[in-house]
Amino acid sequence: MTGQISEAKLLTEKQQEDLDLFEALKPYLGQCLTLNHDLNNPLAGIMGYVEFLIEESDQLSEEHREFVGQINRCAERIRQVLDSLCEEKIALSTKVGISSVIEAYQPPDKSSD
Repeated sequence: MTGQISEAKLLTEKQQEDLDLFEALKPYLGQCLTLNHDLNNPLAGIMGYVEFLIEESDQLSEEHREFVGQINRCAERIRQVLDSLCEEKIALSTKVGISSVIEAYQPPDKSSD
């Protein structure tokens, strides 16, 4: 008889909602991680060059030191936005009780059909 129960009946309504939400979020979580990686690599390069310029700032004019400081602040802001974006997506995905859905889900026993 267990084999005749549909998969939807094996999950509670809340578990099915969590599973549906997780499935809807999966592409966005993947995009977030890709975006984070793809933007953090060049951002690390920019921040590295800014650090070098700050170390050598005694050779720069006051105006150029201000430009370097502005670049540094902008790069740090980009890093914060990326971190925040990914943290929010990950926090949202962990609020979805997907682990309880996976643990509770028992696929129909095909051998009893």
